[in-house]
Amino acid sequence: MTDRYQETIDWLYSLENMGIKLGLERMRELLQALGDPQRSFRSVHIAGTNGKGSVCAMLSSIFREGGYRTGLYTSPHLVDFTERIQVDGVQISREEVAALAGEVRVAMETPGFPDGRKLTFFEVTTAIAFLHFARNGVEMAVVEVGMGGRLDATNVITPECCVITSLALEHTQYLGDTLPKIAYEKAGIIKEGVTVVSASHEEDVLRIIDAVARDRGSPLLVSGRDFEHDLLKADWNGTKAHLHSIGSDVTIPLLGGYQAANAAIACECALETAKRGVYLPEEAIARGLENVYWPGRMEVVSQRPLLVFDVTHTPAGAKAVAGELSRLQDKDWTLVIGVLNDKDLRGICEQFGPLAKNAVATSPHTKRAFSAEEVAAVLKDYCDDVEVVPEVPMAIERARTIAGQGPVLLTGSLYMVGEAKEWWTRTR
Repeated sequence: MTDRYQETIDWLYSLENMGIKLGLERMRELLQALGDPQRSFRSVHIAGTNGKGSVCAMLSSIFREGGYRTGLYTSPHLVDFTERIQVDGVQISREEVAALAGEVRVAMETPGFPDGRKLTFFEVTTAIAFLHFARNGVEMAVVEVGMGGRLDATNVITPECCVITSLALEHTQYLGDTLPKIAYEKAGIIKEGVTVVSASHEEDVLRIIDAVARDRGSPLLVSGRDFEHDLLKADWNGTKAHLHSIGSDVTIPLLGGYQAANAAIACECALETAKRGVYLPEEAIARGLENVYWPGRMEVVSQRPLLVFDVTHTPAGAKAVAGELSRLQDKDWTLVIGVLNDKDLRGICEQFGPLAKNAVATSPHTKRAFSAEEVAAVLKDYCDDVEVVPEVPMAIERARTIAGQGPVLLTGSLYMVGEAKEWWTRTR
C-alpha cells in the first residue's frame, strides 16, 4: 500500500467524524466546483434494503454485455476501498483514488467554498466516483444509494430508471421508525417522468411509493403485478429462473432462490432503460445475468468441509438465507456471527436459531460492532451451544473445529465478511 494512498484513506475516514449529514446542497456545490462530472454519463439509481447490491451487480453486468462502458458505484466495500468504484468490472486504482481525492480536497478547501470542511466521507467518496466515471468515458453508471434516498449524496443524478428493492427497518434514527416512513425516503430517488421499478411490498409501503410516483408523473412497475418470474431451480450451482419480460430461462451464478426476484427487477430496469435510447438486446440481458459476480453473498469459499460467507444485516435477510441453507443442506450448521450495533441483533439471531445448533460469537474490527460477548448473550436464547471468540479468524477456525465435517456459515455485517475474506484469501 503506497504512502499516498494510505494517507488518502486516513483522510477520508477522518471525515467520518463529520457524521452522517443528509442533504443535497453541499453535494451539488462540490460537484459544481468539480465541473459537474455526473452530467457526463447516463445512469440508473438503486435504493432499498435487501438485494440492492445484487441488483446493482446484475445491471452492471447487463450493460457491459450490451457493449456500454459501465461504471459501478456501491458501498460499503468488503476488503478494499477500491471495490466501491469500478469501470467495466475493474476497480479504481489506488493511485487514481489518491489523485482524485486530492482534486476534491483542493475544491472543498478553496477559500469561499461553503461548508467545505463539513463534507462527509460518503459525499467525498461519491464525488471521487463521479469524477472517475467522467474521466474514463463511462457511458452508463449503476449507482447504489448509500442511505435512504431522498437526501442521499447520490441523489444528484437524473437516471434513466430508478429501482427500489425490498425494504426493512434500518437506520431508523435517520429514515424513520416505520416501513412507510422509510419507503418515503427511498422513494425520494424517483425523478419526474422516470420509470421506477419496485420489488413487491406490503400494501402500506406500496401506497407511499405509488403516491410519490404519481406526484412526479413517473410510471411504477411492481414485481409480481406488472412483471413476473418463475423460480425453476435453486441449488449449489446457482439460481435458474424464467423471466417473463424477455421470455427466457436464465441461470444466475448467485446462490439463493431470492436472486430470481432480483434478476427480474434488474431485467425490467434494463428494458425500461432501453426504451430511453440505451439499446440492449434481450440476449445481452440474459448474458449479463448469467455472468454476474457479487462476492460475499451466500458465497461458498470451501466445499469440503462446507464454509459459506454471507452478508446479512436485517432479520428479513437472515430469514431468507437461513431458509435457503436449511433447504440446500439438511444438517445442523455451525454459525459464526458478528453484527453492527445499529442492527437488530435479536431479530437476526432469532432467524438463524433453527439453522444452527452451535454458534461462535465474534466481532469485526470496527467501533460500530457489538462485542462478541453482547452477541453471545443474545445467541444463547436461540442456539444450544454458544462460544465467545472475539477475533474473527480465530472464530472461523474454532467453528470449523466444532463442526468437523459439518457445514459452517459465517454471517453478519459487511465488515465481518470482509475481514473474513481478507484473512481467508491471505492464508489459503
